[in-house]
Amino acid sequence: MKLPTLATALALTTCVLLTACSAGPGPAAARPQRSTYAFWPQFPDDPRVQFLRSMGGSSDVAATTSSALEEMVFGKDADKSAMINKPYGLALKDGVLYVCDMRAKSLVVMDLKKKQTRLVGATGANRLGHPVAVAVADDGEIYVAESERGAIVVFDAQERYSRAIGFPKFKPVALAIHADRLYATDMLAQAVQVLDRKTGKLLGTIGSVGDGDGQFRLPMGVATDKQGNVYVVDMMRGRLQKFSPDGKFLLAGGQLGDSAGTFARPKHIAVDSDGIVYVVDAAFQNVQLFDEQFRVLTFFGAAGDHPGAMNMPAGVCVDDGSLSLFTGLLHEGFTGRRVIAVTNQFGDAKVSLYALGEKKPGFEAADFARVAVKVAPGVGATEDTRQMQEQGQTDIPTPAAVPAGTPAQPVAPK
Repeated sequence: MKLPTLATALALTTCVLLTACSAGPGPAAARPQRSTYAFWPQFPDDPRVQFLRSMGGSSDVAATTSSALEEMVFGKDADKSAMINKPYGLALKDGVLYVCDMRAKSLVVMDLKKKQTRLVGATGANRLGHPVAVAVADDGEIYVAESERGAIVVFDAQERYSRAIGFPKFKPVALAIHADRLYATDMLAQAVQVLDRKTGKLLGTIGSVGDGDGQFRLPMGVATDKQGNVYVVDMMRGRLQKFSPDGKFLLAGGQLGDSAGTFARPKHIAVDSDGIVYVVDAAFQNVQLFDEQFRVLTFFGAAGDHPGAMNMPAGVCVDDGSLSLFTGLLHEGFTGRRVIAVTNQFGDAKVSLYALGEKKPGFEAADFARVAVKVAPGVGATEDTRQMQEQGQTDIPTPAAVPAGTPAQPVAPK
């Protein structure tokens, strides 16, 4: 599939802002019950995660229409979909998806409530060069990790450029926010930098280089819970660590491996309002869920061509305030609690959406099995991953390069 140029995407964005692109059903509209669904885990277990839908561009937000005047001004390409090219980090807040598109060098904002698609940071002197992560504060400010510039670019609640935060020899790759504190994993320092998100002042650093508790080899994902605790996943060591708000080491779990509870290529992480930790793994091509003690709860995803399959996933986020937009996609016997969004770097499903929940009273696991599609188990690196590694298409290690592991075992502070 030939992807549209950035100019095309910008033309479409202008069209979207002018017309509000209200045509089309959009994700918020009520839809008839499906005939088949994808659930994890599968029968005989009760379902806990249901795949909702995937999105690849602006046409998945709302159908686009252009008038003769718009076609004259913007050209015939103005009515084409703006595609997400190569997504990485993302955020979802109250029905708005923020997706870092590394290839298009912009932040794609998919407003599912207004049925609009907008590009942020795509033009001007302060345009983005290599956006890899995004976090949105409660006041609406948007923070984008710009690894090429070595800074965090801030946009206000109206999506206008505000300022840049950074310091020499800084390479942020993931972001998290709690109150006025901004946490950034720093690839150069191999630590988590703690900044005042309003002033940009560096408040401190969590972790150091090493293999002990509170140390990292390549900290990748970072997230915070509602108490302000900080969670960091180490991609090189396959280890998940938890710190107090003041940076004290609290807990660790996980190791490199090829079984549930271990990691092969962990990327971004998220923590929901119940304290469940979500870790996306590009080699397993799934998302694993852990409790507050880092015990495995379940996992979902896996490579394949079934609904909800993943294709080199990188970003993950969760939101309690967006589920009402997708209730028409839920199985009648499934109660959703929150939406999980995952980015895929390859394939058409650039962003996949899932619901975490449980079966309603009166329904049994067999009721879901009758309408469930067969999905891959999602444990361990896949044969596709091995082939891509052999062909040099990915830097994901083959299973032979990592030792077989066991489920994550919590490690108490020493």
